[in-house]
Amino acid sequence: MLDIGTLQTVKNYIKKRIDETKQDICYGVDTLDRLHYAKGKLSALEVLLQDLKDLLKKEENIDDDNNARQGTHPSENR
Repeated sequence: MLDIGTLQTVKNYIKKRIDETKQDICYGVDTLDRLHYAKGKLSALEVLLQDLKDLLKKEENIDDDNNARQGTHPSENR
């Protein structure tokens, strides 16, 4: 798995792209085709961000389970 700094960088990049796409939808769309494209792009970015969050949560749960089996506290490993 990637380190936490890399994951935060990826999440921030996705959030920035979401904000840029929202701005484009509000102020930069001049045709219906561009609107549909931007809405699809926004939806894909939001799904990607949610998937990343879900994977991180799943990884944390797995780490917590492994630590519980080993008898260690999660904060001791970080």
